[in-house]
Amino acid sequence: MLRPGMYLQDRYEIIEKIGSGGMADVYKAMCHTLNRLVAVKVLKDEFSQNEDFVNRFKMEAQAAARLAHPNIVNVYDVVDDGDIHYIIMELIEGITLKRYIAKKGCLEVKETIGIAIQMAQGMSAAHQQNIIHRDIKPQNIIISKDGKVKVADFGIARAATSNTQELKAMGSVHYISPEQARGEMVDARSDIYSLGITMFEMVTGRLPFDGENTVTVAMAHLQNPITPPKKCNPNIPECLEDIILKCTEKKPDDRYSSAEEVLADLRRALINPHDVLFDSPARRERQRRRETEAAEAVLEETSEQRSGSHIADHDPIFDDIDFDDDLDSEEEELSSGSKGEAHSGRKSISKGIHSKKQDDITHQLERIFSIAGIIAAIIIVAVLLIVMTQLGGLFFSGSSRPQTGETTESTVAEVTTAAIADGQVTMPNLLTKPLPMKEDEARRILEQCGLQMVVSSVEYSNEVPVGYIMAQEYPEGTALEKNTVVNVKVSKGTGTIDLDTMGLAGMEQQAAKTLLTEKNLVVAVTESFSDTIPAGNVIRYEPLMPKEGETVTLTISKGPAQAAVPDVTGLTPEAADAALAAEGFVPGCAGEEYSETVDPGLVCSQTAPPNVPYQRGLPVQYYISLGPEETIIGATHYVASINKQYNLSLDLGPGSSRTSVQIVVRLRQVVNGRTVVKDLMEPRTVVGDSVIPIVFSRIEGADGVEDGTVELVDLDNNKVLASYPVSFFKTEN
Repeated sequence: MLRPGMYLQDRYEIIEKIGSGGMADVYKAMCHTLNRLVAVKVLKDEFSQNEDFVNRFKMEAQAAARLAHPNIVNVYDVVDDGDIHYIIMELIEGITLKRYIAKKGCLEVKETIGIAIQMAQGMSAAHQQNIIHRDIKPQNIIISKDGKVKVADFGIARAATSNTQELKAMGSVHYISPEQARGEMVDARSDIYSLGITMFEMVTGRLPFDGENTVTVAMAHLQNPITPPKKCNPNIPECLEDIILKCTEKKPDDRYSSAEEVLADLRRALINPHDVLFDSPARRERQRRRETEAAEAVLEETSEQRSGSHIADHDPIFDDIDFDDDLDSEEEELSSGSKGEAHSGRKSISKGIHSKKQDDITHQLERIFSIAGIIAAIIIVAVLLIVMTQLGGLFFSGSSRPQTGETTESTVAEVTTAAIADGQVTMPNLLTKPLPMKEDEARRILEQCGLQMVVSSVEYSNEVPVGYIMAQEYPEGTALEKNTVVNVKVSKGTGTIDLDTMGLAGMEQQAAKTLLTEKNLVVAVTESFSDTIPAGNVIRYEPLMPKEGETVTLTISKGPAQAAVPDVTGLTPEAADAALAAEGFVPGCAGEEYSETVDPGLVCSQTAPPNVPYQRGLPVQYYISLGPEETIIGATHYVASINKQYNLSLDLGPGSSRTSVQIVVRLRQVVNGRTVVKDLMEPRTVVGDSVIPIVFSRIEGADGVEDGTVELVDLDNNKVLASYPVSFFKTEN
């Protein structure tokens, strides 16, 4: 187990433990190289020696690292450090969907659809890369503080290949698809099934299948039909129920074939919750069952009202059957015969009585069923009459108008007949509920009424979908002269554009700019390093839902954050600048120094070691050779001394004992207006908690220069750790 203050790779400082799963622990950490918070997922000790678990753990990183999407938790790196195996991931401050459902009981319809849309967007991005998650569940969905939904934990994800069935029934049993439970091959439709179960839980607050053990639950997924969500929560619109039930069909072929199809229906359900998305045998069967249950309920209620609580005690249907009288008469006949005859006669008579009773009961049952049939027929006719009456007033009531916005020719004819009289017409209602009329439909209605429609403006609206009427000049019922021009306003929708549907992530910069420009958006560009997105391609974009005319900022990759520092020793300053800039570093001359090996005017040393990975964007400086230092025997010298020490742990912080750093001690002076530097000690590597002695009894400076600075330099990070001013005194040898 890691502890706060520990360092990994001399880079990631552990801050605190934030979670634990079956295979791994998760820590919050600070990346000191990029100065950002990250999540470190560490394979538990008990699994680190098991090759199978280690391979599965690496598989998560390899699968997720291929994905770059706003609705997927980013993976930055995967590291094997001896027996420690860990993944560096994006840190999301938020709550899991499972805990969110537990806190709220169940979610509202719009909130459920919004979360499901973002989940489906992340799934779609993974599926496009042939990555199947295999464990979609609320515990693996994180909702950040700003409302962004992220799909996490690709721990059992793998590429969709012919070997995808190898990880047989892995996944959480309450959300597992039937084909996973059977150990069969899985594909994108398996994730869609788990998405459907998750949506069921969001809107009902419960799971569709539960049991005493995992086997029971798995068998329920295989055999039991899923309970329609409306039975658990009557407030769920039918279109959302249809989406959930289509996602959770037992046969993969009966489900949505892709996450994009789910997305399309979810967006339609968000705009119009009462829309009928599709017709299917399953939907027709559910409707038939509902109608049958309703009819049975009505019939049962009618029978109870008619029968009372004791129908068997006395009912006019049975008044003409006197079972006691029949038995008495038969007993009298038996008493007049012999004993043997009596026995034989009793059997015969009893049989006759029994037969007579059966015939009478059968007759009465037939009467009951006939009456019940007549009652049912009356009820059906009454219902049909009510429906036809409602349809007759369909246009003017607006309450039962088809939700698709279509109007039948018979409805138009009724409106026309009712509206036109005595040279005047009545203004119809174009703003019907739950949706107003579409533009072409409204035009047709007005023309049938003898009115002319003119679209006076097309405006944005957050309530009215694009292409629908959002305002009419005259209120419903206004008496107008024939051929009056009626001005209307038409909605052009919210004006927002869902950038997630455009596939911008990973796209080449110019192609992305072209797409956005075609959508009437203004494009701004920033740059950032990325270990996963190639240089010149889009890392991210914001805002996610801009309106036409707004500015979209594209963050373009500058390539990996680190690169090997080129060796520029022996080059001219101009050539050194070009070589360093080409790799993404900021070049610059730090000064001049004496060199026994490099000709004057050429680079003789550099602040960052060559051929070592270094953060791009940081400065890498170099020193220009002054040639060998001249020593004149018997001449005057300027000398100084210093006696200091420096504790490295003060700079490197906690965990410094597990790190090391390369240091050098230098003298810096200004000679004739030029900065001259020379090493007082050769570069060396020391442990991070060392105390460095800076002790020199005789430091020879430049001739005639009476001051200077002794510097302790961290070569690994190109950083001056400490500087000490020194004074030089003239001496003669």
